[in-house]
Amino acid sequence: MKKINLENIDVDKYATKFKENDFLQSLFKIVKKAGQKVVYAGLILFFMYIDNDTPSKAKAAIAGALGYLLVPFDLIPDFIPVVGFADDFSVVLAALSYAAVCIKEDHKDLAVKKMKEWFDDFSEEEVEMLNSIIFKKKEEK
Repeated sequence: MKKINLENIDVDKYATKFKENDFLQSLFKIVKKAGQKVVYAGLILFFMYIDNDTPSKAKAAIAGALGYLLVPFDLIPDFIPVVGFADDFSVVLAALSYAAVCIKEDHKDLAVKKMKEWFDDFSEEEVEMLNSIIFKKKEEK
């Protein structure tokens, strides 16, 4: 794996994207969208967990991942801006990958419904890529 440092990045190209006046608002939007994806993935796991058809072995993995998501002081504390939920998302995705054969369209539909209820600006388009990864894993298993 190539080490990433500033010499390997076209800083000038990305510097044009930075606008001091808009930075905090733009950063908030990024964090909110990333946060919504973590919540969405967590909801899918939750709906899998409460489904009687989900095997107990998968439920154990799901419970562990959801518990990890709820603990604010884990590997990377959740209060650290931007990266605080990166480890949570990784654990949730690992659980989704592990339990992929148990995922149903209903779980996704229930998660989408709850997201629309909780977030006024939620769009299914925001999680299309995540859904394609999750459901591709199911097809592979």
